[in-house]
Amino acid sequence: MATQGERQNFNWRPNDNSATILTRYSLEAEHWVNAVESAKRKNRTSSFSSDMSVIGLFISLVFSLLTLVVLCIINFIKWIRA
Repeated sequence: MATQGERQNFNWRPNDNSATILTRYSLEAEHWVNAVESAKRKNRTSSFSSDMSVIGLFISLVFSLLTLVVLCIINFIKWIRA
């Protein structure tokens, strides 16, 4: 078992600002930030209002495209008869 002096002299994370330590700390920080963001994305629940707005946008796009197609067909028929 380590003595009190050995425990006090133990330098778990040296802070000498060397390039290797700073790189290791930045990589570790990046890992944890990515892990937390990934967990947030997995646990994010969609709300009813956002789901309905996406469905509404999709339906309006479909109706707009159908209207455009119908107008193109009508104009094509008029052009052929003229």
